[in-house]
Amino acid sequence: MSQLLREKNMSFKKSKLATCIALAAMVPASIAIAQNSDTLPAFSTQAQKVQLLTFNVYLADVGSLTKATLNNKKKFAESLKQVEAKQKTVLNDILALDGNIEVLPGAKIFGNFVRVQADASYAEKIKAIAGVKAVIAETTTAVVPINAMSKPSANTASSMIKAPALVGDATAGEGVKVAIIGTGVDYTHVGLGGDGEAATYAEAMANAMNTFDGFPTDVVVEGMDLRSDAGWGLDPNPIDQNIYYTRDYDGMTHNTGHGTRLASVVHALAPGAKIAAFKTSNVSDPYGYGYSLAPETSSTFMLALEYALDPNQDGSFDDRADIIVVDAIGGSAFYAPSDNGISSPVVEAHAIEMVSGLGALVVVNAGTGGEWFDNRFNMTWRGAAPTALTVGGMKTDADNNMQVTESTPHGPVRGANAYSKPDMVSYAENIDVAVVGGGDQTDTESHTVMAAARVAAAAAVLKSKRPELSMVEIKALLMNTADNNVMNLANEQADLVLIGNGVENIDAAINSSVVAWEKNSYQPNLSFGFEEAVGLQRFVKEIQLKNLAEETVTYEVTMTSMGKGGDSALSWDVPTSVSVPAGQTVIFPVVLEVDFSKLDNWPMKQGSDLISENWSQVELSGQLQLSAEEKPTVSMSWLVKPRTATDIVRDFTTFRTESGTELANKFSPSASAYTQEFTNTGTTDTTFAVFPAMYHQKQLPEGKENTQGNMLNAVGGGVYNEAMCTTGKKLVVASRFFRPNDAGMANHFDKGGAALMWWSVYQEQFVLDNELDKEISGDPFITDETSQVVMGGFIEPDENGSPAAWYINYNQEYDWTQPRKRYMQSKLPTLMTGHGQNVVAQYCLEELFHSESMDSVEDLDQNHGWIFATDRDAVANLGEPIIQYNPVKYGKVKVETYFDWFTGEMGEMEINGGGLPLISRLVAEGETKDYQPMVTLASGETAELGMASECDFSFGFGSGGGCENHGMMLMSLENNWGMLSPMGQGSYSLMAHPLDGQVHSVDEDAEIGAIVAKIQLDSESFFAMADFERESSPYSLSLANAIPGDPFTISYQGEIVVNNTDALDYDVGNLGYTLEVIASQGQTYSAVSNVYVAINNVNDIAPELISDMPSVLLTESGSADLDASAYFMDVEGDALTYTVEGLPEGMEIDSVTGVISGDAMTGSSGEYEVTVTADDTVNKTQASFVMTIEALAAPVEEPVESSDSGGSLGGGLLGLLALLTIRRKTFG
Repeated sequence: MSQLLREKNMSFKKSKLATCIALAAMVPASIAIAQNSDTLPAFSTQAQKVQLLTFNVYLADVGSLTKATLNNKKKFAESLKQVEAKQKTVLNDILALDGNIEVLPGAKIFGNFVRVQADASYAEKIKAIAGVKAVIAETTTAVVPINAMSKPSANTASSMIKAPALVGDATAGEGVKVAIIGTGVDYTHVGLGGDGEAATYAEAMANAMNTFDGFPTDVVVEGMDLRSDAGWGLDPNPIDQNIYYTRDYDGMTHNTGHGTRLASVVHALAPGAKIAAFKTSNVSDPYGYGYSLAPETSSTFMLALEYALDPNQDGSFDDRADIIVVDAIGGSAFYAPSDNGISSPVVEAHAIEMVSGLGALVVVNAGTGGEWFDNRFNMTWRGAAPTALTVGGMKTDADNNMQVTESTPHGPVRGANAYSKPDMVSYAENIDVAVVGGGDQTDTESHTVMAAARVAAAAAVLKSKRPELSMVEIKALLMNTADNNVMNLANEQADLVLIGNGVENIDAAINSSVVAWEKNSYQPNLSFGFEEAVGLQRFVKEIQLKNLAEETVTYEVTMTSMGKGGDSALSWDVPTSVSVPAGQTVIFPVVLEVDFSKLDNWPMKQGSDLISENWSQVELSGQLQLSAEEKPTVSMSWLVKPRTATDIVRDFTTFRTESGTELANKFSPSASAYTQEFTNTGTTDTTFAVFPAMYHQKQLPEGKENTQGNMLNAVGGGVYNEAMCTTGKKLVVASRFFRPNDAGMANHFDKGGAALMWWSVYQEQFVLDNELDKEISGDPFITDETSQVVMGGFIEPDENGSPAAWYINYNQEYDWTQPRKRYMQSKLPTLMTGHGQNVVAQYCLEELFHSESMDSVEDLDQNHGWIFATDRDAVANLGEPIIQYNPVKYGKVKVETYFDWFTGEMGEMEINGGGLPLISRLVAEGETKDYQPMVTLASGETAELGMASECDFSFGFGSGGGCENHGMMLMSLENNWGMLSPMGQGSYSLMAHPLDGQVHSVDEDAEIGAIVAKIQLDSESFFAMADFERESSPYSLSLANAIPGDPFTISYQGEIVVNNTDALDYDVGNLGYTLEVIASQGQTYSAVSNVYVAINNVNDIAPELISDMPSVLLTESGSADLDASAYFMDVEGDALTYTVEGLPEGMEIDSVTGVISGDAMTGSSGEYEVTVTADDTVNKTQASFVMTIEALAAPVEEPVESSDSGGSLGGGLLGLLALLTIRRKTFG
């Protein structure tokens, strides 16, 4: 969508226009400018050759900052020199191409790139220079145009609820430096420590490009202008300008005074903190031709980060800013740390990660995406950085009830499964701010970035109060102690993905005794992310809990949830409490068990179902809470999105070949068909879809294994009946990706905007005339749409942020002033689920018809040329023949000549190399089967899949009868299950074979003759034979290896039968056996498959008493302290529980730990016979001992320690017990 944003189609609703712009948040100039077609490019962005672009040229070597140089100043200095030398070499080679290329400032610390301004045609030449890794066009920021021509007026009062102060300490924030990246800072304003005189501001503006005595100040202590008023380069004066400017041709505005407003919020709340100002956008008139806008770019932003880390550029980070406040716009961010196909916005997030690694905390605005659409995955790209503290907005009413603002977007981040965003929310409305150039004037501002400034101030206050903490710990502590009692716009408890951990509670953060985070990610939350599976699965994360106090602290551990329907499928295993010694850190596990069989299908089957309400149903969340008396509660939010997976079992005994049937005739009168039954063995209803494949790549292309763009596994489809269409026909374009796509849009917007995928279809004659059937050399050049094009289609989000299928209406003329005018949304639903790999686009044929050459089903009956593309993929690719596929006949049709011996003349014969797979429910004998491309089956229901074709039934691709196709796509529309198979046999054996690696189990006390399991069969293709009842050469299974003790036999039909019970004794070490199984049919044999049978340990041995329990002597004032579990063991490893009889009043036993504790009561003197019972749930063992309690009046001598292994146990032994106490298991 985003590459076509220069359209100004005023028929768009405001929300739709805003959505389009939001999705385009970061778009290379080569896409946004010089649009000359509404066809999306498959292989490259389209730009005019004369277009001047700013390129970020990334070198192959990393920046000077690495793990090896992070804490080694000498190595860092050496690395910095090497980087500078290599950059100089590359720049010399670039200038050798054209001396007019302009060199701009680059990065060399955590990034290694140079910046040049050059003609677009130099991109490939620069990329070919030795040492260059990538060339990325610099991005500019697209925003919703607003009118900012008039200077804001000062407000002195407001009826809105004001945000409270953080603390009442005038020195709060002392010793902390906060960097502001933006439009600069008006350091002359009274609200920022200036004198507020107009003359002082005038002098600062007069010296906007120079060093002068008025800067730095006591409050704004350093800075740099990275968008100099000179029009190029840098200057040392980051003064914020009071110039209000709107660019004529696109309405883009300069956010005048923005940096000043942010700085004034931080200074008001943390007055002791110092401010650093880094100016990255500007309005200037360096040549007297009128003002021009120089917006912030990726490179100026990254330069600002470098200066915030190293203000004097001496290679030392000792003088870095502690906190960096960053604004961010746009939405629908994607972030994957392992991605090697990144775009500029992701580079910015990587830079933020590296800044965090140097000890600074970057506080980022979550964005204003809530204004565009109320849907998930709408974080800003900078806010997607895992280590950033990403903040949304909230407001309060007169009763102090907290609610999110309308503009606050939902998370999480696309591509990120190990963490969630946003992190927090804070006050964002009616915030007092300084007016740039206003002296002492103030205004009020309402924007989510105000919340980011407030949280940055809170971080500064907390750091000043607890200077020993790192910024990672500061972030964690703010989140741990946040108040999540925030409502959504419906006045219901807001979800985690909208408010994060909640609103800052600075008092709790200052006074907390502990700080907690997840061990591997260092995130103060537990994101289990999206998981799709069957059965019972366990997921484990570890929490690090650090004691900040001077004494041991103990916290109770509890799990809470939002109370959603899926919670019943979850169970948690956590300790009931945890103790941490002073100054120490302990680690404890959090175990989540998910019973996927208890989950319903997600309420997302169509693209239009991907809405916030439905996402909320499947996002299961809550908090892990650590509580202690008189201490602030410490919390970690958790999130998991579990989905039950589909599974099927094919019944190879039902395989049949048929001719002349209704199924065969659906393809052609001369066709035959294969049929075979399969059963939905999943726990939910599932809609299965099957289509012929146009293209199938079995594995990720070489070099793109770690590319996190959308990579196509297969595409297919055809023309089918559809009652919703006036023509009665629809075109289906189905696709399957190698990896799930979270929300139905591109991961990277630098190639085709927000489109998930797109395709162009060309008429057959055009394909042949341009020899595209031999090789594709680029995007085909179209001169006449009526005779050369079939259709152009794509999938991208609609105005609600939900994926939908679109097409180009070729019945309209292209208007370059409105390049999106011809884009039409299909009236048929697009089938896709959240986090989906399987996508089905559907179009009524009447929507696609255009011109006389493409206005009927007959016109579609051609071997059209198809090119599919995504943000990081294209099929067919450059150098390959175009995909030729006839959607009416479900394959490529050839016409071959032959000699007719009867007539003595040459004749022509049409050969269809494709096939038509369809599914039918089973019917009673005599009833007609109803074959369809999509059928919904209940759990346990069986259906028949048939495939009709004309070509040779040996199905040897490219041989014999000439079958030439990419097979078929069978997939679930509820989840990500899918199977890509040859149409028939393909190059595989038509005989089924035992499934290799299958696992079964049997109890050790099973009887002879007991059936353990039936061996599961498999085949590389969907269709295969396993006819056990065939009269001649029946299919059979047999054991192919000898096993000591002969524990099992295998029947010819694959039943594993117990043969020797002695060989199943688990307690003597028989844990399991591997059976080698082979299939045969006549003289044909399968490969050997391994089948493992595990032996289940049956609890048939009672707990053992290790030694006699010793006598215990106490006085009436004494305390019992005896670990009874030390005297029992279970050789089978079963968990034991303990009960006791005969204890004096006031004493008890812990049923799990076996510890006897309590105080002897006055008057309880005497001798007690105590019996302890250890229970493994099946067997029990008892042991007794005598407890003697002596009266107080009697003199008590120190008891003599027994010489045996028993004896009285005191507090010293208990002090050695693990800090973690009994684990609590809770169920949803």
